[in-house]
Amino acid sequence: MDIEIDGVLKTAKVKASACAIVCVLGWSTLGHAATWTKLTNAAPSGVGTMVLLTDGTVMVQGNPYDTWLRLSPSATGSYVDGTWSALAPMSKARLYFSLNVLPSGKVWVLGGEYSGTPLQQNITNTGELYDPLANTWAPVTDFPEQYFGDDPSMLLPNGKILAGSIFTNQTYLYDIASNSWSFGGSKVYPDRSDEETWVKMVRGKVLTYDLFESVAQNGQYAETYDPTTHTWSSISPSDGSARGTIPALSSAAIGYELGPFLKVRGNGVQGQIFGIGATGHTALYSPSTNTWAPGPDVFGSLAGKSVLFGSDDAPGAVIPSGHVVFAADAGPTSGLFSPPTQLFDYDPVANSITPLSPSIPDSNLGSIAAFITRLLVLPNGQILFSDSSRQLWVYSPDGAPQRSWVPVFSNVKYSGAGVFTLHGVRMNGQSAGSSYGDDVESDENYPIVRLQDAAGHVYYGRTTNWAKTGVGQGANEETVDFTLKTGMVPGNYSIIVSGAGISSTPRCVTITSDQIKGVGGASNAAITCHGN
Repeated sequence: MDIEIDGVLKTAKVKASACAIVCVLGWSTLGHAATWTKLTNAAPSGVGTMVLLTDGTVMVQGNPYDTWLRLSPSATGSYVDGTWSALAPMSKARLYFSLNVLPSGKVWVLGGEYSGTPLQQNITNTGELYDPLANTWAPVTDFPEQYFGDDPSMLLPNGKILAGSIFTNQTYLYDIASNSWSFGGSKVYPDRSDEETWVKMVRGKVLTYDLFESVAQNGQYAETYDPTTHTWSSISPSDGSARGTIPALSSAAIGYELGPFLKVRGNGVQGQIFGIGATGHTALYSPSTNTWAPGPDVFGSLAGKSVLFGSDDAPGAVIPSGHVVFAADAGPTSGLFSPPTQLFDYDPVANSITPLSPSIPDSNLGSIAAFITRLLVLPNGQILFSDSSRQLWVYSPDGAPQRSWVPVFSNVKYSGAGVFTLHGVRMNGQSAGSSYGDDVESDENYPIVRLQDAAGHVYYGRTTNWAKTGVGQGANEETVDFTLKTGMVPGNYSIIVSGAGISSTPRCVTITSDQIKGVGGASNAAITCHGN
């Protein structure tokens, strides 16, 4: 029979009628008109950084800034109707810091531009590791330099994290297993990583726009990092190492700030990087031709006039259709961090920017700058939005992903010890999902697994040990482990895997009593219906 998943018609070859209803009930589709919805329950405090945990819950920084909250979806998987709970606090307050979700499911935090008492600007080099299962924080080895602050970092393959320097052009590698640091290579130019936005490319490299060098030289400088050779290489039109033109994306007048950078696919060009500047200008980099090009400028409405808006520290997120939703404010026109904040839509195929439709009915945006807003892609393709108040919003976008972006898994293996393994392709997602300037990191290109029973109850598994850390992996096989949520009963379930908001077609699986208990022999879980 035909079913619609994420706005795309699929055919389910139902092999067990008892499971058929599970395969089609309840999963959010993206074929409807876009809408904004307030969360039913306001957060206990104002919120800051948001990060998607591997069990489908959202970890949210509260106020005071050492506190953390958890948003858990409802029994039917609704984030709009989700509930809040308190998590263990960090050892110190940290505002604007580096963060990565690790393949263990733990959350690694480093630095803090403001982390003194009371919240002084002391650009600390300390870090912590959060264990969601134990609900505890533990210290990690200090960054090798005296200061770190809000510099960028990036999860790499083979258990490493790349981190920049706030005062030098050096970079460092953190080894997750040994909790130790080593030298990661110097950038080509004398450009510190402070204020930069790092973005992951298709083949695993990391791209950065050298904003200090570009501003100082009135030039066009950018670099990529190769995690295999641990070397930086120039991709700069100013020195001839790349073609094209990079428009000025930052300036001294606007605080050397920068907006989100995200991988997109425009006009059939796979792996393009779209960068949003604080100046109202945007840029596109095409790795296949090593070419930069100006993107469309950002125009917002100020006092009834169309003027330049910029992302001077601001969030962006790729929705399943491939469009980019992002925030910008009147900074280029009225000065750094100037309200109002407005939300925009970038269409990578048309290469155009328009106000996001429908506009969010959030009256706070008229009086705030974009840097206090946040965007996070949820596993069902919705977007969670925060203006730093207690009231959060969910954006349900229209449009559907291209079929070639959709995750596919071939089987579900049970280890015999309570752990399942999915084998498939494209499970990590086509992009990092969400991005910001240097102050906030919320990459979510890792698989999330959810199951649903015939009554419509949704159970998120807890994923760990995903084999790939890249984006847009294509036909390269990926694996991910997951464990079941407590409260499940034996029976037939629909199972789906998503990466950065793009979901697979549901498949039906039979979960046994032994598998729920975490006992019994290793086997393939019985898949009783298949989606094409």
